Amino acid sequence: MKSLLKKINWKIISILVLAAFVRFGGLTWCFPYTPHPDEWNMAAAASRLSWEEKLNPHFFAYGQFPLYLTYFSATVYNLIPWIKIKAINTQEAIFFLRFWSALAGTATVYLVYLVSQKIFSSKKLLTLNFELLTATLAAFTPGLIQNSHFGTTESLLTFFFLLIIYLCFLILDKEKIKHYIFLGIILGLALGTKISSLIFGFPVFLVLIMKLSEVFKNKNKLKNLGTLFLKNLVLLVFLVLFVLLTSPYLVLAFKDSRGTLLYETSVATGQSPVFYTRQFINTQPILFQLEKILPYVLGWPIFILGILGFILMFFLSFRRKSESMLIFPSSEGKKVSLITNHQLLITVFSFLTYFLFQAFLFTKWTRFMAPIFPFFPIFAVLFYQKISLIIPKKLFFIFYFLSFILILPGIFFSQIYFRPDIRFRASDWIYQNIPSGTKVLFDTGNVVDIPISSPSYPSRPSFPSYSLISFDFYHLDENPELFPQLLEHLENSDYIFVPSRRIFANHLRFPDKYPKIAKYYQLLFSGRLGFKEIKIFYPFPSIQYSVFPAFGRDPALGGDSIQLSDEAAEETWSVFDHPVIRIYQKKVNYTQSDYENLFK
Repeated sequence: MKSLLKKINWKIISILVLAAFVRFGGLTWCFPYTPHPDEWNMAAAASRLSWEEKLNPHFFAYGQFPLYLTYFSATVYNLIPWIKIKAINTQEAIFFLRFWSALAGTATVYLVYLVSQKIFSSKKLLTLNFELLTATLAAFTPGLIQNSHFGTTESLLTFFFLLIIYLCFLILDKEKIKHYIFLGIILGLALGTKISSLIFGFPVFLVLIMKLSEVFKNKNKLKNLGTLFLKNLVLLVFLVLFVLLTSPYLVLAFKDSRGTLLYETSVATGQSPVFYTRQFINTQPILFQLEKILPYVLGWPIFILGILGFILMFFLSFRRKSESMLIFPSSEGKKVSLITNHQLLITVFSFLTYFLFQAFLFTKWTRFMAPIFPFFPIFAVLFYQKISLIIPKKLFFIFYFLSFILILPGIFFSQIYFRPDIRFRASDWIYQNIPSGTKVLFDTGNVVDIPISSPSYPSRPSFPSYSLISFDFYHLDENPELFPQLLEHLENSDYIFVPSRRIFANHLRFPDKYPKIAKYYQLLFSGRLGFKEIKIFYPFPSIQYSVFPAFGRDPALGGDSIQLSDEAAEETWSVFDHPVIRIYQKKVNYTQSDYENLFK
């Protein structure tokens, strides 16, 4: 028993416990509501599954694997004798979707550790264990934490992509048939989760090229070529088998699944313009991701070091085989081998292929970049490692401080799941400060509209009620019937709620293309509409320092307080789990003709 305990790597286990804590903690955020539309659609599809319908989800935006995983998990749960609910409802489906996302997110941290072990051949140098550092950064990467709290496909796909790369490493190290079988299974599960994960096959293609290169250098070319062909055939058989097992309706309902795939592809490429993709009009590939996605999902420290580390790894991947080990002089005068070349090639070009493929799509949603989030801790530690090898040992305390700085964004971000959801906080304030019967105008397009019932204000006969008007601002400039309706609503409304940045941030960019929408928000925010901002709810606490002028100050907070906000990121980063909510009260009573004149 003692020998077994000694073999356990308690350090990585400690990191995984922390990773699990920030992923499973707050897993029921915003329950019983579901602000994420993809999560809602998947949960609704999972709750519709039945043996009478032959497990046909009638939903093909994604594969059936996560739906079946959720359905069977909930079924097993309901078989427990003391569980009375036997039907799989939507909320139960959401919980299990999130559970598997959190589990995959935690496992991804361990994969980062294993991949780092293969990349960094020197496990320990100057008291720093770089594989453990990489795992720690992955544990506290904001984007990985967020995806683990969404019952969607992103966390699963991230896990599958990294596992495929790790299996490719194993095949290069010591080729075994079981590795090909396992690789085929994982590729099949990835395709059964989302058909676009076909691009995950690129590292497998790289390994095949490398193996073919070895075959043609060997004297027994034909024999080795035949063996390689059989191993890849086994991989292909298991791939197809697990795609069919986990997502059979890709074939059984081919017409429906093909139609959905073609539609989603046309939206992603911009061929089918829809109102919820307007934020991507006139956006530049790569620059958009570098400005609106990566700094937020990684945190600025990991983003900056990750970019530098990627550039370093990219150039190192072109080293000739005879120089397959990168040699750095240590501060103690010794030469230390750090990196093997084949792993570099697979890591760099798998990352680059995926990134470029997604970057040049018209729709540049944050979730499209999710599978490459764990690459950045690896890149960051590579650069971090190089620097650590050339500084004097007496200055090494700097790296411990920097290590703490690198995980701060993740620690700061994770707190949103350990506090009441911002929609609950806003709703509590509304019930306390806005009288019942008040007429409220607000933006449409939110899966959950405020105010909502919360633990502080459960539904009851005395529950405050309001006359809520959900207005379609998206089509205000296209539908001539909407503008007169808006003027009437403005005249009659006492308050205006802006539940998130979804509409105003995307349309104020194009005042010529959407003149009425832009004008409405310009008038509202300037106060000329006759409504005054009386309350704004930020997802993050204010900071009582004046040394960060780049973030800007909120005058309402007073003195030296500043308010951190990530509203400038791509909209889906914030609007589902931590939107900024604004509340305006009417201060000037205008008539409909007065409002019409304001719009001129």
